[in-house]
This record gives sequence, structure tokens and C-alpha cells, in this order.
Amino acid sequence: MTAEKPAGTLPDEDAFVIQPAWLRTRYARRGEPGLKSRKVDGDKARAVLAEFNSAAPSRVRRVLEHPKTDPEITAAGLAYHLEEPDPTPAGAAAVALAWHSVLNFEHAEKVPALADLWLTRHGLRFAVEAVVELFTMAVGEERGSSNWPLHYVAATPARFDAHKKALLDLAGRVRHALATAPDEEYREIVALLAAQREAGFLRRLATSFLAPTERAWVDADTVELVTAGADSHAQVLLTSVSTKEQVDRVVPMVEPWWMLYHAALLTSFLIGAGVHALPGLLSWLNTQAAEYAKRFLPAIGAIPTDEAFAALLDRVDERYVLPELQAAAARFPVRAIRLLTARPATKRTLSELLHAHVLAHPELAARLVDEGALPEASAARVRDVLARAADVDEAPVETLPPVLVSPPWTARRTVRKPTVITGLTCADEVVLDWAPGEAEAWSTLRFEQMGWAAKLDWTAVSADRQRRRTGTWFRTGLFFAMAPLSLTLPQIGTWVPRDLWEPSEIMRVVVARHGIVAYPAAVAAAKAMPQAAAALLPFTSPEVATLMAEWYSRLKSLRTLALTWLTRHPVSAARALVPAAVGKAGTDRRYAESALLAIVAAGYPDAVRMAARSYGEEVAAEVEPLITTDPLDRLPAKMPVIPEWADPALLPRPRTPAGALPLDSARHVLTMLALSRLAEPYPGLEIVRETVDRRSLAEFAWGLFRRWQAAGMPSKEAWAFEALAHLGDDDVVRRLTPLLRAWPGEGGHARAVTGLEILSMIGTDVALMHLHGIAQKVKFKGLKDRANEKMAEVAAALELRPEQLADRLLPDFGLDGSGSLTLDYGPRRFVVGFDEQLKPFVTDEAGKRVKALPKPGARDDAELAPEAYRRFSGLKKDVRTVASDQIRRLEQAMVDGRRWTGPEFARYLVGHPLLVHIVRRVVWGVYDAGGALTGTLRVAEDRSFADVDDAPVTVPDDATIGVAHPLTLGDALPGWAEVFADYEILQPFPQLGRETFRLEPGERQRADLARFADVTVPATRLLGLERRGWRRGEVGDGGHQGWFERDLGDDLVMMVHMDPGMAVGAVDYFPEQRLVEVSVEKAGASYWQRGKNKTTLGDLDEIQVSEIIRDVNEVTA
Repeated sequence: MTAEKPAGTLPDEDAFVIQPAWLRTRYARRGEPGLKSRKVDGDKARAVLAEFNSAAPSRVRRVLEHPKTDPEITAAGLAYHLEEPDPTPAGAAAVALAWHSVLNFEHAEKVPALADLWLTRHGLRFAVEAVVELFTMAVGEERGSSNWPLHYVAATPARFDAHKKALLDLAGRVRHALATAPDEEYREIVALLAAQREAGFLRRLATSFLAPTERAWVDADTVELVTAGADSHAQVLLTSVSTKEQVDRVVPMVEPWWMLYHAALLTSFLIGAGVHALPGLLSWLNTQAAEYAKRFLPAIGAIPTDEAFAALLDRVDERYVLPELQAAAARFPVRAIRLLTARPATKRTLSELLHAHVLAHPELAARLVDEGALPEASAARVRDVLARAADVDEAPVETLPPVLVSPPWTARRTVRKPTVITGLTCADEVVLDWAPGEAEAWSTLRFEQMGWAAKLDWTAVSADRQRRRTGTWFRTGLFFAMAPLSLTLPQIGTWVPRDLWEPSEIMRVVVARHGIVAYPAAVAAAKAMPQAAAALLPFTSPEVATLMAEWYSRLKSLRTLALTWLTRHPVSAARALVPAAVGKAGTDRRYAESALLAIVAAGYPDAVRMAARSYGEEVAAEVEPLITTDPLDRLPAKMPVIPEWADPALLPRPRTPAGALPLDSARHVLTMLALSRLAEPYPGLEIVRETVDRRSLAEFAWGLFRRWQAAGMPSKEAWAFEALAHLGDDDVVRRLTPLLRAWPGEGGHARAVTGLEILSMIGTDVALMHLHGIAQKVKFKGLKDRANEKMAEVAAALELRPEQLADRLLPDFGLDGSGSLTLDYGPRRFVVGFDEQLKPFVTDEAGKRVKALPKPGARDDAELAPEAYRRFSGLKKDVRTVASDQIRRLEQAMVDGRRWTGPEFARYLVGHPLLVHIVRRVVWGVYDAGGALTGTLRVAEDRSFADVDDAPVTVPDDATIGVAHPLTLGDALPGWAEVFADYEILQPFPQLGRETFRLEPGERQRADLARFADVTVPATRLLGLERRGWRRGEVGDGGHQGWFERDLGDDLVMMVHMDPGMAVGAVDYFPEQRLVEVSVEKAGASYWQRGKNKTTLGDLDEIQVSEIIRDVNEVTA
């Protein structure tokens, strides 16, 4: 029940208002406000019929003449189809149903145009009778390959076809014509329909659809519907109901999925039922599917009742609700204030919404308070919001840069009329310009099929390809990637790839192998498959430049790659694009201009200027404005619109030294973010970062991101997510990373990949640390692979190996030289240290451990203590993120035999204030150039080196250092164990006490560890292999994974084959797994080819053997 509105002349918020968007899809009702006659286009209808006859020239006749089609339908339908004299409504209906049954979806959607043919040829009465006849017909169940019979149906629950979208839309056009007919004609046709109601339920159903304002008919039919229980009838009556009783009868029989594909059902229902629609909408909304929320929430928000608004408030934390709640608040501002202030202030989302809403309507809010229209508790909340807004110390506008006060888009822009210069062409030749090491890297790329493909008979594949001119969709790509060049070179120039397996990897290998002669194939592949576009990176040509310019402007998925190409080849790109940039107006010119601007923004204005001059002074003069225009003034023709959910009043206020940004300035920041692209921030953002406190900017960006999430993460406003890349900081990184790790499991792989880009662009040590963490360990292989690609890019830029980069990524976390951190509370201090698992602990000034860092008290310094407490909280989060990973890295270094140079060991391990806490808890080996162990040492508390006898050790700069594996320690092992026991040194992972294993007699000549064959293991225990550096195999059909694998180096992998295998997303679907085989194989061998590419266990070193047996033992024990 809607509460009484406050007295006075406040807005009327109880009137049900039909939304303009509904009128575009609804079926009309007589008397509807503003109802107008629709234009009936007979010429267009005749053109549609001609199109039908062209698409299926004889099939309608075959349907009508089908031996099982009712004879009366055959006679009437053929007469109408052949345009014989005296056409009948039944014949028109039969032909419409026949066309609908034989046409493909694209053409069938045009069937409603036949209504216009009826109206123009035969008039409204004929069309109305044809609709009634249509409601009584159905396509037979005998579905043939080309035509189906038609028959009449009469029983109430019978299946009929008029409810199908295209046919009901056809009937809807006739309904519209009847709704707008003159009164006398309307009364005559209603009398005709009344007579039809005596001839069965389906005819009655048709009359209620055509004349929904005949309420008595709809009343009777909804009662009869309940008895019939036929849902397809319910959706028809849904468009005609208007009273609460009618709604209550129909809604329980309605399937909500109907409204997903047939908007007219929902909009007609809303217009007819008005406020009575709410219970049905809520029941359909509770299906919990996102598609339903997007369809029904806007409708709920338009209903002018407290119950409807409260329903949105109750669901505010659900996806898609917030923007609709904001729209409803704007539509019903008084109701919003009343109901928002009645909700608990502890609900943060609603409190923020109230805050923004009151500030958006300050005069109305103050008036409600002054007139006593709110309970005192609600009035107090409104007064508090208004008072706090008045107390905000906003920065004076004169202290702000112009871009935050009067940015270019607020001023009237003068549009320069471009000069069109035609007849220019770029005749540059195709060039293959490799980056250093690129060709070698591409030629060694691996792809899934390499293992089994290596055994293909390439001569036979070549012959088959030449004979069929195609070859199979996956073997053709493998042929050019792997077959001998003597076979591929004669054919590469004529190959036009259109569909490939793993096109990105295969095309890069093809280009690396064949060089410039692969250019035509690379272009064709890139046009057909966006994944193959990267293979064009080393090529320059006018054709490639045109493609890259288009992709840069049009395809978000290829924008980064296109920008990489443009800035890698700025001279060639500019020469190729200048002709289009001064040519005729249109997309080609826009694409070229945008690409040239990107080249200029990347720091290559001279490349563009020189390219333009090469075409003459007139061209140079036309291009010069592109180069010299102030970057702040480079704005799109259509400026982005900031959505309501991104209202700056809802976001944390960014601050400057002079105070908070005014709301208008904060909105300008939002506009800059909306103008930005991930790799190309609007230049004004740099000014913002120089002016505004970075921490407050990061909070502003995070608040914006959270609003975007609450709004359902709309893709067209993804700039709100990408804003984190431009304004985020380490705290943003810490909050974002857990989301990135989870999103792929929620269908958000692409969003997670964008998140990796954001971490990379934030670029701080903490951001790269988290990026590396994802690259090392995440459940989703696709995300892990992309993270590794990003890390490889960073490593390549620094000319480091990935593991060397990982050493350099670990921040020092602000720890001092001793590896500790002093927390200053003013009158007291605390010291943070770390144990063998890198877990932080706190000691007081006397050196006594305290259970937890105390919260700042009244006697502590008001500024120092809270900052120290916050710093410790951040430190705990950061160290928790890296601790297990760093320990695992050291253990893996021991297993893999990784080595550091003397200077690397001193700087990145011993010299690191956090890592040193675990570095001094393991035994290190010193190795000669051949890899032989020449000595051992430990790192003492003072970071000096000592041997097993505690004698000092000096490590020369040319030494090689590594974590010593117990198998290599030999006789020194007991001595080191005694030293660590005497000093009570706890190890971060098993080293000195580690179990070791050796091959049994006869196993060296085998490829498999027979000791594990046929062992049955709980599936969840096998997952423990993933914590030991193993990964699950490729996903096969139906989400099946049949093995675990672990890289061994030298093109070898260890495989644990299991039966029946695991199901992705439901690893316990098969609760037990039988180990079929644990064997060493060549990398890339297919699951189905196992046994053909094996090597022997004797090819492995003793540490690898020991660790493999140890891993499998631990999960099978």
C-alpha cells in the first residue's frame, strides 16, 4: 500500500506513467494516451511477399497441398496464394502460417508485414477475421524435411501457433489498426467479434487479443484459461489483462522466459496492468537469472508505489539493481527520500545513495524537513547530509588547473571544414622488419598438436591439400607450420587460410619459417581470424597499415596490437595512411586520422609530418593541424555521457592541498576517464595526477569501479573499470587481484585479462608482484598463460629471464636493513619481525613478543599511531600475498637446480630485507662451471657466510650459488642437520630432513613408474599435485581432463594419466581416480598418442626422479 504523500504541492508520484520506450514494442489498446494510427505500408508489404517467393518459390504450395493438410485449408489457402477472385480470411491466414513454417528465421521475422497487405488489399474487417482464423490453425506434428501439413485445432488446451512471436506481431498490427479505427467502424467489428466468440475458445482468445478493452471478454477468458491450463494461451492473454483479478489468474501460468525474446508481451502487460503488474514482475525476477533482472528491473522501477521502490531497496546489492534504483529515485524523488531515510544507516550502499539523492534535490529535501513531512529520525538524516555538504572544504576554483574548471568540452567548439585531396596512393613495397630475436622466438613457438603432428606423412598431406585445394581445417595449418620447406614453399603463396586451430601460434610459426613469402597468407588469416593478427606485426605495407588503422578505431580486442604496430613502424604507417587521412569523408578517413593521432601521441610527430610532405605542400598543410592541435582539444565528435550510477556525489571526493574537488570538477575527471582508453589516457589525466592527492584519486577510482560492478558491469562503460589503470595505487592492486583470480570461474575471462593489463599499467612493485603471483599460481590456465605473457613482456623490456625478473619484483615493504620494521606510536614503539614462514610478529620495546599489535590509544600520538597501525595492516596483507610464493620459489629452485651469480645472491637474496629471513634458514651450495658442488654454506644472523664447521666463508663474485638438494650434500648432510638443530633454525620447507628416493632395479630402462600403476586415489587428493608444480592437462571434449603433467626441461614432461579423469568445475564428479600410468614423455605428445613418444626414466637426473616419486607418493599415501 502506498503511503499518503506529504501535504502541499509536492510532485504527484502516484500516477502510473507509460514509459516512452514501452510504446515502441507494445500491442496497442484503444484509448491509450497519445495513441496514433500507424502507417500501413502496402508497397513494403508487397516487396516482402516478393522476397518470400524468391526465397522459397514452391514450398508454400507444397505445404498447402500436403496430403495431411485439412482440405478446407488447402482450398482456401491455394485460392489466396494464387490470387484467385473472392479471397477469404481463412485463406490469408493459411498462407501466412505456411510462410512462417517454411521460411528461415531471418525471413520469418518479416511475416508481420503480411498484415499490411491484408489491410491495404482487403480492409480492416478482413484482416480482423484473418487473425481469428489464424488463431484456430496449427502446423501439424508430422515434420518433414521440406514441408509440414496445416490443420484446424479446436480443443481449449490444444497446441496452436498464433502465439509465436512473428505471428503474434502480425496480429498485433491488426490490433493496432482496430484500436485506432473510427468509433462506428470499431463498434461494427466488435459486434462481429462477439459473434465469433460463440465458436470455441481459440476464437474467443483471438477476440480478447484484438479488443483488450472489452473487459468482460478478458474476464471470461482468463477464468476459462485457469481451467484449460495451457501456457501458450496465457501469454496471449497477458497482453490484454487490465484488472487485478485478471492479472492474478494469468500471471501464475506465465513463463518469464517468454519476455526475454518477445518484448511486446512485457510492455503490453505493463501498459494494461499498471500497478497490478508488480507481484508478477517480482515473482519472475526471483528466478535469479541475470537476463531476467535486466528485463524486469526497469519495469519495477517505473511502478509508482512504495512496494515497488522497497523491492529495489531490498535487492540493492544484486547485479543490475543500483542503476534502476537510481533511475527510480530520480523519477520519484519524494518517495526516494522517505524510503531511503527509513532504512538503517548501517547499510552503506543505501546511505551513499541517500547522500547523493539529497544533494541532487537539496531544495526538495529541505522542504520535506521544514514542512514536517518526514518522521524526526528521517528528517535528522536529511539535515545531516545537507549540513555535511555545506561543511565540505571545497578547493577554490582559482587553485585548480583550467582542465578541472573549464575543460575543452564545456566550450563551444569550432569545427574546421576539412579539405579533400583525392588521387593519392602509397606504393610502398611489402617489407618484413623483424625485431631483435623475434623471428627466433616465433620459430620455436609450441602448439598443442605438435607432438602427434610430427609423425604425419607430410607428402600425403601435401598431395591431399593440392587435390582438394583445402585440406582439413587443422592439418593445413600444421602443414605450413611443420612440413619440410621443400613442400610448403611452392604452395605458401596461394594459401588463403580461413579457419585454423590455434591461429595465433601457427601463423607466427608460418611467418618465421617462410619470411616475406608468407605475407599473403598472414593477411588473409588476420582478416578471417582476429587471433592471427599478431602475425602481421613484423610486416609493413599500405594494406597492413589500413587494417591496423581500422582495428585501432573499431575493434577493442585488437586495439592494443594495432597501437603496437603503429608505434613500431611509425614512418611506414604514416606514409601509408596520409592519403586516406586527406581523402573523402567517411570511415576510411576517420580511421586514418585516428591512427595518425596515435602515432603523434606516441612521440612521432616528425614521422607524420615528413610523410605528409612527401605528398606535397597542400597535403602537408592539411595534415599539420593533426600534429599541432593541443592534445587536450582532441575530442570525439560525440562526447561520452556519464551514467547516473557514476554520479560524483556517490563517489569518494578527490582532494587537493586546498580542499576537496568541487562536484563539477569531479565530473570533469569522470569525463576524462570516459574519453580515455586503456593504453591511451586522455592527456588531462596527467594534470589531474599532478594536482590531486594520489591516495584520494585511487579511492575515487575504486569507488567508481564498485559502482560499475553494482550496475552490472556494462561493457559500454568499461572505462570505469579501466580507470583503475590510470588512477590506481597499491591498495587498489590488493583489492583488485582477488577479483581477477575469481572472475574466469564466473564467466569473466576477458574481464580478468583486462585486469592483468591494469596491473601492468599501474606498474608499481606491488602491482608487478601480484601480476607475477597470478602468472605463477591461479586455477585458470587461460588467465595464467596471459599473466605469463605480460611478465614475459616486462622481462624482455628489461632484458632479463622471467626468473630473474621475479627476483627483482619483490618489494622491500619498507623494512629496514635488519629486515624489521619499527612502528612509532609516539610514546611507545613496536618492532615487526618474521618467522620461518614469513609470518610477521610484533615485539615491544623490551623485545617481548605481543599477541597482536595494539590499536592506537588515547595516549598515543594522534597522527603517528593510526598511520603506523595502517602501515602494519598493509604490510600483513602484502607479505601474506607473497610469503608462500617466495617459499615455494626457493623450494622449486632447489628441485630445478636454479643458480644465482654471486652478485645476484648477495643483492636479491641475502640483501633483501624480507627474503633474508628464509634465506638464512636453508643450506646453500657453491657450484663450479660444470655444475658440480664445491662447497656449502649458510647465511648467519649478521648476513655473513659460514660453513658446516661455522668457519667463515667468502663467496667470490664469479661463484654460482643455489639451494642445495639433500641428494647432493652427501656426507655433509648429518653435519648440517646438527648445526641447524643446535641453533634451533626452523626451515621454511623440508630440505635437510627431506625424503629422497631412487629408482628400483629395472626402472631405469622403463618410461613409466610401475609402482604407481592401478593405484586408486581420492580425486581431491590428486589436486595436491598442483601445489607441487604440476598442472592439469588440456581440457578435452565435455570439459574432461585426463592427466596431470610437470615440465622436466629438455623437451620432456612427466605425465600422471588417470581414469576416468576429472570434469572441469566439478573435480569430485568422479570421486576416485585410478592411476593408469606415471610416465616420462616428450612434450607436446597428445593424450591419444601416449606410448609412442616416450623416453626412459634413466634420462632424468637423480633429483628429478626423487622429486617425482616424492610428489606422487604424497598424494597416494
